Amino acid sequence: MDESRYADLDDLELEAVGYKREMPRQFSMLSLGALSFALTCSWLGTGSSVGISLTEAASAGTIWSLPVAGFMTIVVSFGMAELASAYPVAGAQYYWSFMVAREDYKPFAAYLNGWISILGWWLASGSVSNFISSMILAIASLWYPDYEIQHYQQWLIYVLLLWLAVSINVFASNLLPLWNQMIFVLSVLVLSATTIALFACSRNAHAPGSWIFSDTTNRTGWTSDGFAFILSISNAVYAFLGSDAGAHLCEEIPNPGCNVPKVIIFPLIVGLLTAFPFACAMMFSIVDLDALLTTATGLPLIEIYYQGTGSKAAASVLMALFAFCFFGCLVGNATTSSRTIWAVSRDGAFPFSYVWMRVNRRFKMPMNAMLLSGTCISLYGLIFLGSTTAFSAMVGAAIIFLQTSCIIPQAILLYRGRDKVLPERYFSLGRFGVPINAISVLWVVFLDVVYCVPTALPVSKENMNYVSVVCVGLVCFVVGLWFVSKRGTFVGPRIDEGLLNERRLAGIKGGVLTEGVAQVKETGSVEGGGSGKGKE
Repeated sequence: MDESRYADLDDLELEAVGYKREMPRQFSMLSLGALSFALTCSWLGTGSSVGISLTEAASAGTIWSLPVAGFMTIVVSFGMAELASAYPVAGAQYYWSFMVAREDYKPFAAYLNGWISILGWWLASGSVSNFISSMILAIASLWYPDYEIQHYQQWLIYVLLLWLAVSINVFASNLLPLWNQMIFVLSVLVLSATTIALFACSRNAHAPGSWIFSDTTNRTGWTSDGFAFILSISNAVYAFLGSDAGAHLCEEIPNPGCNVPKVIIFPLIVGLLTAFPFACAMMFSIVDLDALLTTATGLPLIEIYYQGTGSKAAASVLMALFAFCFFGCLVGNATTSSRTIWAVSRDGAFPFSYVWMRVNRRFKMPMNAMLLSGTCISLYGLIFLGSTTAFSAMVGAAIIFLQTSCIIPQAILLYRGRDKVLPERYFSLGRFGVPINAISVLWVVFLDVVYCVPTALPVSKENMNYVSVVCVGLVCFVVGLWFVSKRGTFVGPRIDEGLLNERRLAGIKGGVLTEGVAQVKETGSVEGGGSGKGKE
């Protein structure tokens, strides 16, 4: 039979869950892995938040918190990778929650987790844009010490960066795979050059090894050094945020059930291996910690570069390259948030879903969902004009929402029984599934509590932790919207489970589907066919 008559197993499996492929499968495992690395890019997260970790547990806390945070995030992501393999749909956490929940709770579980995931990506995008705008202004402040940074200036740069990332996603959508591979290569080169430069330039005047690896001085006001180290671990988690990005783009890569788990896990491992030496290089370069923590630039990283190189020009160049790599992360955030909104809207979970579910025929991407993301994140940035403390709560809130969205389906699995719920899949945790899911749930619940605790004592208006206020307020809004507009009307995706399992089994066992008939190349072939219920 002519090859053109062979149906695409990925598309047929997608049809069985009620969807038709609308996005081009333009990503390879390499290009999607590059996007995932550019988005998590742990060395960038480590550098951007280094001032916080130095305040909480000094140099040793900054360095040793990374392996703990990285390892635990990888554990959480293993559970997520298994779900992505079992249910390779762009809705990811939204869709996983629907599939594993009890029948009468499926719609609400999917709706709630879909919203939590979207809010998490919006907050994460805002935090990245905010960090980059701070870096740009820090370079100006380094050269002009009398320059006083204004909040409105930072917000304008924040908005400009955000919409530049949106524009790249819209007008260069077909170049995103190439763009992310370029960012990956550039990031590795900049990381290597920066690490070598800091070690080389600081060789005659650097911090002693005893301070680098063993000093855990606590400047938070908390009497417990152990708790201060826990705070530094929670800060380090930001460096590993966004590992679910590949799951949201799984409909744009061939054989997602097999490839997406790799895209989720490998960038985290590479991130941990690259962030640790970069953190050591930063600590090695510090010669005046007090000057670093009170720098007029407002950004400790550029002070580290300046102390390490002894040159404003070198520090500015390294900072500019760091900011550009971080901008690649912002582009990836915009890509992922738009796909999440689009995927959730296909089933009507979002207000005005018929608008956000549209894929632009010219650019072959969900442009309306992208514009919605840009608008909401821009508006959230207005909070910065009134309170920088409330605005900075977005980092903790982003971690809470994104991490929690990843463990909700894992918690449901534990409650209902993994063997009872999960289908045949490429990537299975096997006997390690229960402990991995359990550890993931306990870890994230623990983190959620830590993020709501004040990071400094005594508590004042200026250092108040508003994370709990932001999270509770947003969740109340989402739940209220459920009762007002979605309860009883939203039913979730329309799935033909029999056909879905049949087509997945054909794919896993190396079969093909021809004219609606599943044929498996191994003994015990699966026969039969039909069409999914589809969407009207």
